[in-house]
Amino acid sequence: MLTPSPQDLRVAMARYADARIEDARRSTEATARAVEDAAYTLCVMTGTQAVPQALRVADSMLGMGATVSPALRRPVRTQQDDRLQTA
Repeated sequence: MLTPSPQDLRVAMARYADARIEDARRSTEATARAVEDAAYTLCVMTGTQAVPQALRVADSMLGMGATVSPALRRPVRTQQDDRLQTA
């Protein structure tokens, strides 16, 4: 199995969450189909057959030291930063 990039995995998880929210708000054939499509994608990406398992695997994959693009990282505050702001 190919390992998805952390960014692709996060996008798939967000897509699934958004589809579930929209389906819960106003369920239609289109929203139900969107949930199914997002669930299928998430399962394929994680090599699983059920959404709860796919979410656990995705969380695990993201927690295993997956690298994050430097552009997406939050800057780390230092004590010097705090001193500069209070000066």
